[in-house]
Amino acid sequence: MDDRPSLMRELAHELRDALSPIRAAIDLLRLRNFDTEVSRRVAEKVDRGLDAALAAVDAFVAADQCESGTLTVAVAPSSLDQIVEAARTALAPLLAGRAQRCKFTPPKRPVEALADAAESLRVIRAMLEQASAVAPPRSVIEVWAADGDSGPQIRVRFSIETPDSVAEHWFESYGTRARGSRMALRTARHVMALQQGSLDLRLRSPGVGELVAAFAPVGAGGVSAGDGGSRPAAPNEEGRAASGSAPPRPRILIVEDSTEVRVIYREALAALGYTVSEAGNAEEALRTTVEAAPDVALIDIHLPGMNGYRLAQALKARASPNMRLVMLSGMTLDDTTLRLSRDAGFDDCIDKAAGPKALHALLQQAPRASLPSAAMRP
Repeated sequence: MDDRPSLMRELAHELRDALSPIRAAIDLLRLRNFDTEVSRRVAEKVDRGLDAALAAVDAFVAADQCESGTLTVAVAPSSLDQIVEAARTALAPLLAGRAQRCKFTPPKRPVEALADAAESLRVIRAMLEQASAVAPPRSVIEVWAADGDSGPQIRVRFSIETPDSVAEHWFESYGTRARGSRMALRTARHVMALQQGSLDLRLRSPGVGELVAAFAPVGAGGVSAGDGGSRPAAPNEEGRAASGSAPPRPRILIVEDSTEVRVIYREALAALGYTVSEAGNAEEALRTTVEAAPDVALIDIHLPGMNGYRLAQALKARASPNMRLVMLSGMTLDDTTLRLSRDAGFDDCIDKAAGPKALHALLQQAPRASLPSAAMRP
Protein backbone atom coordinates (compact mmCIF):
# COMPACT_ATOMS: atom_id res chain seq x y z
CA MET A 1 0.00 0.00 0.00
CA ASP A 2 1.47 3.31 -1.08
CA ASP A 3 0.45 5.71 1.68
CA ARG A 4 3.23 8.24 1.10
CA PRO A 5 1.74 11.70 0.52
CA SER A 6 3.03 14.19 -2.01
CA LEU A 7 4.85 17.27 -0.77
CA MET A 8 1.73 19.43 -1.26
CA ARG A 9 -0.51 16.94 0.53
CA GLU A 10 2.00 16.70 3.37
CA LEU A 11 2.03 20.49 3.67
CA ALA A 12 -1.78 20.47 3.68
CA HIS A 13 -1.74 17.93 6.48
CA GLU A 14 0.58 20.09 8.58
CA LEU A 15 -1.60 23.17 8.11
CA ARG A 16 -4.87 21.36 8.77
CA ASP A 17 -3.41 19.65 11.82
CA ALA A 18 -2.47 23.04 13.23
CA LEU A 19 -5.98 24.42 12.65
CA SER A 20 -8.09 21.46 13.76
CA PRO A 21 -7.74 21.91 17.57
CA ILE A 22 -9.31 25.37 17.21
CA ARG A 23 -12.51 23.95 15.71
CA ALA A 24 -12.60 21.19 18.34
CA ALA A 25 -12.16 23.77 21.11
CA ILE A 26 -15.06 25.85 19.75
CA ASP A 27 -17.25 22.73 19.76
CA LEU A 28 -16.32 22.10 23.39
CA LEU A 29 -17.06 25.69 24.44
CA ARG A 30 -20.48 25.52 22.82
CA LEU A 31 -21.27 22.19 24.45
CA ARG A 32 -20.44 23.70 27.84
CA ASN A 33 -22.87 26.54 27.25
CA PHE A 34 -20.30 29.34 27.13
CA ASP A 35 -22.62 30.90 24.54
CA THR A 36 -22.94 34.48 25.71
CA GLU A 37 -23.74 36.91 22.91
CA VAL A 38 -20.12 38.05 22.74
CA SER A 39 -18.70 34.51 22.69
CA ARG A 40 -21.24 33.52 20.03
CA ARG A 41 -20.12 36.34 17.74
CA VAL A 42 -16.45 35.55 18.36
CA ALA A 43 -17.04 31.85 17.66
CA GLU A 44 -18.81 32.69 14.39
CA LYS A 45 -15.91 34.89 13.27
CA VAL A 46 -13.36 32.19 14.16
CA ASP A 47 -15.49 29.60 12.34
CA ARG A 48 -15.54 31.74 9.20
CA GLY A 49 -11.80 32.28 9.40
CA LEU A 50 -11.16 28.56 9.82
CA ASP A 51 -13.45 27.72 6.92
CA ALA A 52 -11.60 30.18 4.69
CA ALA A 53 -8.17 28.88 5.75
CA LEU A 54 -9.14 25.23 5.25
CA ALA A 55 -10.75 26.00 1.89
CA ALA A 56 -7.52 27.68 0.79
CA VAL A 57 -5.48 24.64 1.85
CA ASP A 58 -7.80 22.31 -0.07
CA ALA A 59 -7.68 24.61 -3.10
CA PHE A 60 -3.87 24.44 -3.13
CA VAL A 61 -3.97 20.64 -3.04
CA ALA A 62 -6.56 20.44 -5.83
CA ALA A 63 -4.57 22.92 -7.93
CA ASP A 64 -1.43 20.84 -7.44
CA GLN A 65 -3.34 17.72 -8.54
CA CYS A 66 -4.60 19.53 -11.63
CA GLU A 67 -1.10 20.62 -12.60
CA SER A 68 0.35 17.14 -12.00
CA GLY A 69 -2.52 15.34 -13.72
CA THR A 70 -3.38 13.28 -10.63
CA LEU A 71 -6.86 14.67 -9.94
CA THR A 72 -9.51 12.02 -10.69
CA VAL A 73 -13.30 11.92 -10.58
CA ALA A 74 -15.80 9.09 -10.12
CA VAL A 75 -19.07 10.02 -11.79
CA ALA A 76 -22.49 8.63 -10.94
CA PRO A 77 -26.07 9.89 -11.31
CA SER A 78 -26.22 12.89 -8.97
CA SER A 79 -28.85 15.45 -7.99
CA LEU A 80 -27.72 18.89 -9.13
CA ASP A 81 -30.29 20.73 -7.01
CA GLN A 82 -28.97 18.96 -3.90
CA ILE A 83 -25.42 19.97 -4.82
CA VAL A 84 -26.55 23.59 -5.23
CA GLU A 85 -28.30 23.52 -1.86
CA ALA A 86 -25.19 22.11 -0.16
CA ALA A 87 -23.01 24.84 -1.72
CA ARG A 88 -25.45 27.58 -0.64
CA THR A 89 -25.47 26.26 2.91
CA ALA A 90 -21.67 26.06 3.06
CA LEU A 91 -21.21 29.63 1.79
CA ALA A 92 -24.03 31.27 3.75
CA PRO A 93 -21.64 32.78 6.35
CA LEU A 94 -19.40 34.24 3.62
CA LEU A 95 -22.34 35.85 1.82
CA ALA A 96 -23.84 37.12 5.06
CA GLY A 97 -20.53 38.77 5.92
CA ARG A 98 -20.76 40.72 2.65
CA ALA A 99 -24.49 41.47 3.09
CA GLN A 100 -25.19 39.46 -0.05
CA ARG A 101 -28.03 37.00 -0.60
CA CYS A 102 -28.07 33.82 -2.66
CA LYS A 103 -31.44 33.19 -4.29
CA PHE A 104 -32.17 29.60 -5.32
CA THR A 105 -35.43 28.60 -6.97
CA PRO A 106 -35.81 24.80 -6.76
CA PRO A 107 -36.63 23.18 -10.11
CA LYS A 108 -40.13 21.79 -10.69
CA ARG A 109 -38.61 18.33 -10.98
CA PRO A 110 -35.22 17.01 -9.82
CA VAL A 111 -32.30 17.67 -12.15
CA GLU A 112 -29.84 14.80 -12.43
CA ALA A 113 -26.52 14.51 -14.23
CA LEU A 114 -23.50 12.25 -14.36
CA ALA A 115 -21.16 13.89 -11.88
CA ASP A 116 -18.77 13.33 -9.02
CA ALA A 117 -20.94 14.85 -6.28
CA ALA A 118 -18.05 15.85 -4.00
CA GLU A 119 -15.98 17.44 -6.78
CA SER A 120 -19.06 19.09 -8.28
CA LEU A 121 -19.75 20.67 -4.90
CA ARG A 122 -16.24 22.16 -5.14
CA VAL A 123 -17.17 23.53 -8.57
CA ILE A 124 -20.39 25.22 -7.43
CA ARG A 125 -18.69 26.66 -4.36
CA ALA A 126 -16.00 28.17 -6.60
CA MET A 127 -18.67 29.68 -8.86
CA LEU A 128 -20.52 31.24 -5.92
CA GLU A 129 -17.29 32.49 -4.33
CA GLN A 130 -16.27 34.14 -7.59
CA ALA A 131 -19.69 35.74 -7.99
CA SER A 132 -19.52 37.05 -4.44
CA ALA A 133 -16.03 38.47 -5.03
CA VAL A 134 -17.10 40.67 -7.96
CA ALA A 135 -20.69 41.48 -6.96
CA PRO A 136 -21.39 44.62 -4.91
CA PRO A 137 -22.40 44.39 -1.25
CA ARG A 138 -26.13 43.88 -0.57
CA SER A 139 -26.65 42.37 -4.02
CA VAL A 140 -28.52 39.17 -4.88
CA ILE A 141 -26.71 36.24 -6.49
CA GLU A 142 -29.06 33.94 -8.40
CA VAL A 143 -28.35 30.22 -8.81
CA TRP A 144 -30.46 27.49 -10.34
CA ALA A 145 -30.26 23.99 -11.77
CA ALA A 146 -32.02 23.29 -15.06
CA ASP A 147 -32.38 20.45 -17.54
CA GLY A 148 -32.71 22.24 -20.84
CA ASP A 149 -32.18 21.39 -24.50
CA SER A 150 -28.41 21.49 -24.05
CA GLY A 151 -28.48 19.15 -21.06
CA PRO A 152 -28.27 19.58 -17.28
CA GLN A 153 -26.70 22.84 -16.12
CA ILE A 154 -26.07 24.90 -13.03
CA ARG A 155 -26.07 28.67 -13.58
CA VAL A 156 -24.87 31.42 -11.27
CA ARG A 157 -25.91 34.96 -12.23
CA PHE A 158 -24.53 38.04 -10.49
CA SER A 159 -24.24 41.80 -10.69
CA ILE A 160 -20.81 43.22 -11.49
CA GLU A 161 -19.39 45.97 -9.33
CA THR A 162 -16.46 46.69 -11.70
CA PRO A 163 -17.29 45.57 -15.28
CA ASP A 164 -13.68 45.34 -16.48
CA SER A 165 -12.95 42.80 -13.71
CA VAL A 166 -15.01 40.13 -15.50
CA ALA A 167 -13.07 38.31 -18.20
CA GLU A 168 -11.85 34.93 -19.39
CA HIS A 169 -8.57 35.52 -17.52
CA TRP A 170 -10.37 34.17 -14.46
CA PHE A 171 -9.54 30.73 -15.86
CA GLU A 172 -5.92 31.38 -16.83
CA SER A 173 -2.77 30.16 -15.12
CA TYR A 174 -2.53 30.22 -11.35
CA GLY A 175 -0.06 33.08 -11.47
CA THR A 176 -2.42 35.41 -13.34
CA ARG A 177 -3.47 38.37 -11.23
CA ALA A 178 -7.20 38.84 -11.67
CA ARG A 179 -9.78 39.69 -9.10
CA GLY A 180 -11.50 36.83 -7.23
CA SER A 181 -10.74 33.19 -6.53
CA ARG A 182 -8.87 32.37 -9.74
CA MET A 183 -7.20 29.23 -8.41
CA ALA A 184 -10.46 27.61 -7.30
CA LEU A 185 -12.21 28.60 -10.53
CA ARG A 186 -9.43 27.21 -12.74
CA THR A 187 -9.56 23.97 -10.77
CA ALA A 188 -13.35 23.94 -11.17
CA ARG A 189 -13.04 24.16 -14.96
CA HIS A 190 -10.56 21.27 -14.89
CA VAL A 191 -12.98 19.18 -12.79
CA MET A 192 -15.81 19.87 -15.23
CA ALA A 193 -13.62 18.78 -18.16
CA LEU A 194 -12.81 15.52 -16.35
CA GLN A 195 -16.57 14.95 -16.01
CA GLN A 196 -16.97 15.60 -19.77
CA GLY A 197 -18.71 18.85 -18.98
CA SER A 198 -17.70 22.50 -19.20
CA LEU A 199 -17.53 25.70 -17.19
CA ASP A 200 -17.91 29.01 -19.00
CA LEU A 201 -18.34 32.70 -18.31
CA ARG A 202 -21.02 34.72 -20.09
CA LEU A 203 -21.74 38.43 -19.95
CA ARG A 204 -25.51 38.91 -19.99
CA SER A 205 -25.14 42.71 -20.13
CA PRO A 206 -22.50 45.28 -19.11
CA GLY A 207 -23.61 44.94 -15.50
CA VAL A 208 -24.50 41.25 -15.24
CA GLY A 209 -22.33 38.14 -15.52
CA GLU A 210 -23.15 34.46 -15.52
CA LEU A 211 -21.10 31.33 -14.83
CA VAL A 212 -22.50 28.17 -16.43
CA ALA A 213 -21.50 24.62 -15.49
CA ALA A 214 -22.76 22.14 -18.09
CA PHE A 215 -22.87 18.46 -17.09
CA ALA A 216 -23.16 15.20 -19.01
CA PRO A 217 -26.71 13.84 -18.81
CA VAL A 218 -27.41 10.50 -17.17
CA GLY A 219 -26.94 7.82 -19.82
CA ALA A 220 -24.62 9.95 -21.96
CA GLY A 221 -22.53 7.95 -24.38
CA GLY A 222 -18.83 7.69 -23.53
CA VAL A 223 -19.31 8.53 -19.87
CA SER A 224 -19.20 5.61 -17.48
CA ALA A 225 -20.49 5.86 -13.95
CA GLY A 226 -18.06 4.56 -11.36
CA ASP A 227 -19.03 3.51 -7.89
CA GLY A 228 -16.85 6.30 -6.47
CA GLY A 229 -16.45 4.45 -3.20
CA SER A 230 -17.73 5.75 0.08
CA ARG A 231 -17.66 9.47 0.74
CA PRO A 232 -17.24 11.07 4.13
CA ALA A 233 -20.49 12.19 5.64
CA ALA A 234 -20.99 15.95 5.71
CA PRO A 235 -21.36 17.36 9.19
CA ASN A 236 -24.95 18.23 9.99
CA GLU A 237 -26.92 19.50 12.92
CA GLU A 238 -26.63 17.58 16.16
CA GLY A 239 -29.08 14.66 16.05
CA ARG A 240 -31.40 14.07 19.00
CA ALA A 241 -33.19 10.75 19.47
CA ALA A 242 -36.69 10.67 20.92
CA SER A 243 -36.79 10.42 24.68
CA GLY A 244 -36.97 6.85 25.94
CA SER A 245 -36.14 5.31 22.53
CA ALA A 246 -32.46 6.13 22.10
CA PRO A 247 -30.05 3.16 22.23
CA PRO A 248 -26.95 3.42 24.43
CA ARG A 249 -24.22 5.61 22.99
CA PRO A 250 -21.41 3.55 21.43
CA ARG A 251 -18.11 3.43 23.32
CA ILE A 252 -15.40 5.38 21.50
CA LEU A 253 -11.63 4.91 21.44
CA ILE A 254 -9.64 7.97 20.30
CA VAL A 255 -6.21 7.15 18.85
CA GLU A 256 -4.29 10.41 18.39
CA ASP A 257 -0.69 11.29 19.26
CA SER A 258 -1.53 14.93 20.11
CA THR A 259 -2.48 15.14 23.77
CA GLU A 260 -4.21 18.48 23.13
CA VAL A 261 -6.48 17.03 20.44
CA ARG A 262 -7.21 13.89 22.47
CA VAL A 263 -8.24 15.87 25.54
CA ILE A 264 -10.53 18.22 23.62
CA TYR A 265 -12.20 15.37 21.72
CA ARG A 266 -12.55 13.32 24.90
CA GLU A 267 -14.23 16.13 26.82
CA ALA A 268 -16.49 17.18 23.94
CA LEU A 269 -17.62 13.60 23.24
CA ALA A 270 -18.15 12.97 26.94
CA ALA A 271 -20.37 16.07 27.04
CA LEU A 272 -22.40 14.48 24.23
CA GLY A 273 -22.92 11.36 26.34
CA TYR A 274 -20.25 9.01 25.00
CA THR A 275 -17.92 6.81 27.04
CA VAL A 276 -14.44 7.59 25.77
CA SER A 277 -11.07 5.88 26.11
CA GLU A 278 -7.88 7.09 24.49
CA ALA A 279 -4.50 6.00 23.17
CA GLY A 280 -1.48 7.95 22.00
CA ASN A 281 -0.08 5.34 19.60
CA ALA A 282 -1.01 2.13 17.82
CA GLU A 283 0.48 -0.24 20.38
CA GLU A 284 -1.47 1.40 23.19
CA ALA A 285 -4.60 1.30 21.03
CA LEU A 286 -4.30 -2.46 20.49
CA ARG A 287 -4.11 -2.98 24.27
CA THR A 288 -7.01 -0.60 24.93
CA THR A 289 -9.32 -2.37 22.49
CA VAL A 290 -8.98 -5.49 24.65
CA GLU A 291 -9.49 -3.63 27.94
CA ALA A 292 -12.23 -1.14 26.94
CA ALA A 293 -13.98 -3.08 24.13
CA PRO A 294 -14.89 0.07 22.16
CA ASP A 295 -17.64 0.08 19.54
CA VAL A 296 -15.95 2.83 17.51
CA ALA A 297 -12.25 3.52 17.00
CA LEU A 298 -11.45 7.07 15.85
CA ILE A 299 -7.94 6.81 14.41
CA ASP A 300 -5.49 9.50 13.33
CA ILE A 301 -3.21 8.48 10.47
CA HIS A 302 0.08 10.12 11.39
CA LEU A 303 0.90 8.12 14.51
CA PRO A 304 4.41 7.40 15.81
CA GLY A 305 5.60 3.93 14.88
CA MET A 306 2.74 2.00 13.29
CA ASN A 307 0.62 4.49 11.34
CA GLY A 308 -3.16 4.66 11.30
CA TYR A 309 -3.55 2.66 8.09
CA ARG A 310 -1.57 -0.26 9.55
CA LEU A 311 -3.44 0.01 12.83
CA ALA A 312 -6.77 -0.24 11.01
CA GLN A 313 -5.58 -3.40 9.27
CA ALA A 314 -4.43 -4.86 12.59
CA LEU A 315 -7.74 -4.06 14.28
CA LYS A 316 -9.67 -5.64 11.42
CA ALA A 317 -7.64 -8.81 11.92
CA ARG A 318 -7.65 -8.93 15.74
CA ALA A 319 -10.55 -6.95 17.19
CA SER A 320 -14.31 -7.50 17.21
CA PRO A 321 -15.75 -7.58 13.69
CA ASN A 322 -18.45 -5.21 14.94
CA MET A 323 -15.99 -2.42 15.72
CA ARG A 324 -16.52 0.60 13.48
CA LEU A 325 -13.26 2.14 12.26
CA VAL A 326 -13.38 5.87 11.55
CA MET A 327 -10.38 7.63 10.07
CA LEU A 328 -9.67 11.03 11.65
CA SER A 329 -8.03 12.72 8.70
CA GLY A 330 -5.82 15.76 8.83
CA MET A 331 -5.29 15.30 5.09
CA THR A 332 -7.52 16.81 2.44
CA LEU A 333 -10.35 14.33 1.85
CA ASP A 334 -9.56 13.75 -1.82
CA ASP A 335 -9.88 10.53 -3.82
CA THR A 336 -6.40 9.37 -2.82
CA THR A 337 -7.12 9.74 0.90
CA LEU A 338 -10.49 8.01 0.57
CA ARG A 339 -9.02 5.15 -1.46
CA LEU A 340 -6.27 4.57 1.10
CA SER A 341 -8.83 4.60 3.91
CA ARG A 342 -10.99 2.01 2.16
CA ASP A 343 -8.00 -0.18 1.34
CA ALA A 344 -6.93 -0.13 5.00
CA GLY A 345 -10.38 -1.22 6.16
CA PHE A 346 -11.85 2.02 7.50
CA ASP A 347 -15.64 2.15 7.52
CA ASP A 348 -15.89 5.95 7.55
CA CYS A 349 -13.70 9.01 7.29
CA ILE A 350 -14.14 12.44 8.88
CA ASP A 351 -12.17 15.63 8.58
CA LYS A 352 -10.22 16.37 11.74
CA ALA A 353 -10.84 20.07 11.17
CA ALA A 354 -14.62 19.52 11.33
CA GLY A 355 -14.45 18.96 15.10
CA PRO A 356 -16.03 16.44 17.51
CA LYS A 357 -19.57 17.27 16.41
CA ALA A 358 -18.75 15.81 12.98
CA LEU A 359 -18.21 12.40 14.58
CA HIS A 360 -21.40 12.78 16.60
CA ALA A 361 -23.31 13.66 13.41
CA LEU A 362 -21.83 10.63 11.64
CA LEU A 363 -22.84 8.28 14.45
CA GLN A 364 -26.37 9.73 14.45
CA GLN A 365 -26.83 8.80 10.81
CA ALA A 366 -27.96 5.36 9.65
CA PRO A 367 -25.20 3.11 11.01
CA ARG A 368 -23.95 -0.23 9.82
CA ALA A 369 -26.34 -3.07 10.73
CA SER A 370 -24.05 -4.19 13.55
CA LEU A 371 -23.93 -0.81 15.29
CA PRO A 372 -24.06 0.27 17.96
CA SER A 373 -22.73 -3.02 19.30
CA ALA A 374 -23.00 -1.59 22.82
CA ALA A 375 -26.74 -2.11 22.57
CA MET A 376 -26.20 -5.83 22.09
CA ARG A 377 -23.76 -6.30 24.97
CA PRO A 378 -24.77 -7.03 28.56
